[in-house]
Amino acid sequence: MRQFLAANFPDELRGTGNLLAGLEGPTNETPVQKKWLEAVAGRGWGTPTWPKEYGIGGLTIDQARVIEHEFANVGAYNPIGGMGVMMFGPTLLEYGDEKQKLEHIPPICRGEIRWCQDYS
Repeated sequence: MRQFLAANFPDELRGTGNLLAGLEGPTNETPVQKKWLEAVAGRGWGTPTWPKEYGIGGLTIDQARVIEHEFANVGAYNPIGGMGVMMFGPTLLEYGDEKQKLEHIPPICRGEIRWCQDYS
């Protein structure tokens, strides 16, 4: 974990937090932010405890805590977030059919798609 962070987490993002997690629509990510997102997504660490069968984490809660702890130690943040991770994805994992999960879960975990919730 520490080697991964040393090799992949850019100093310029240290302590900035995930400024894009709550945004909807185009985010205008910088190349540095995009590279960090791809590094974390490539390991499945943006959603570490989600089921491995969708090409993502599959880690235990204790393993996910290690990731969170090591990120915090260097001022890193999880670049994958927003409503897809907080609400839509968990709901889909609980109630969606297999086709829906295969279509939507992997892109959420790779940070390729963002979801929002609208109230009227």
